[in-house]
Amino acid sequence: MIKNVISISAGEYARMFPEASTVFGSAAFNQLNAGKAERVEYLVGTEESGRPVMGLVVGLRDGLWWAPFSAPMAGLSWNRNPSLASVGDFFAGVKDWLAPFPLRIMMMPEFIDPSMTAKISGTLINMALEVIAEFNYHYDLTLFPDFETHLHSNARNKFHQAQRAGFTFGECDIARAYEIIRANRSSKGYYLAMTLDDVIATSSVIPIDAFILSLGTDDVASAIVYRIAPGVAHVVYWGDAPGYEQSRPMNILPYHIFQFYHALGYRIVNIGTSSTDGIPNHGLCNYKESIGCTTTLIPVTIF
Repeated sequence: MIKNVISISAGEYARMFPEASTVFGSAAFNQLNAGKAERVEYLVGTEESGRPVMGLVVGLRDGLWWAPFSAPMAGLSWNRNPSLASVGDFFAGVKDWLAPFPLRIMMMPEFIDPSMTAKISGTLINMALEVIAEFNYHYDLTLFPDFETHLHSNARNKFHQAQRAGFTFGECDIARAYEIIRANRSSKGYYLAMTLDDVIATSSVIPIDAFILSLGTDDVASAIVYRIAPGVAHVVYWGDAPGYEQSRPMNILPYHIFQFYHALGYRIVNIGTSSTDGIPNHGLCNYKESIGCTTTLIPVTIF
């Protein structure tokens, strides 16, 4: 049982939790991004003996504690397999420690650890003053050998068009991939949260793969992918260059990415959420479903 919740240094946290549930829970990642919050706390729930059981990294911004404060999912860690009672004790202690400011937690996808995410999500939902459901999409790589079978009919037609176009695919440096993403977001008027320098700095604490899809001498689509947990890759950015949509690059880029990680023995490529504050972007949802992705709910709780 957890008896105490305390705040410790990043270095102590790294020693207590050398293997976070995902890279977003590592002390190194959160230290790198500490400037994006007014204050960062590394909270640990310990047994009476002092043994660490669970940990959470939070950042304070505008009168609200955020977990995550600069990532797509909360930075949670645990040792062994904490009981449901321990999970409840931990978050009760976290709530008391962080008072008077409320805490907003966006959970990790259930495939990270189905048992623990169920315990944590259920506990948080029962404690919450407010709950928002975000819609997450991932590709189960056990489906990849039958990739076309799992495509929707319109996506299958576009995939065949892309196959005939003569694209080439390969790994590239981060800057080359980022330039396509920058052009894509700029052409659509979308905000790009990370600068090139941010992505390069992140590569010092997270293994990053960058990919390019080319047509002749032209770069037409790219992806930047983090390796976030054993067997799990997370697409941070992907997109096509303006003017190439009719060649259907975004209907063949996923195929190559899934093939790459399937060959490495990975089990999941996480594509991420397609909603904001619970409001779905139906265009993105339809696209991800059309290429064979699975939909799961990500609870966001405030308490």
